[in-house]
Amino acid sequence: MILRRYRTRVLKKSTSLSILVILLLCLMLWLSALNSFCDQGGDFFSGMCLVTKWMPW
Repeated sequence: MILRRYRTRVLKKSTSLSILVILLLCLMLWLSALNSFCDQGGDFFSGMCLVTKWMPW
């Protein structure tokens, strides 16, 4: 019984961590694509190119 509760808590934490890592990876890939678009001279209407010019990659 105690082992089952511990296993459930560990699985919930690892699932939450996995989801967080996947979301951060998606955000980084989206910003990278947007940065490439802005570097090619694209004009993004909401000012997002101003944000991407400070990205180190």
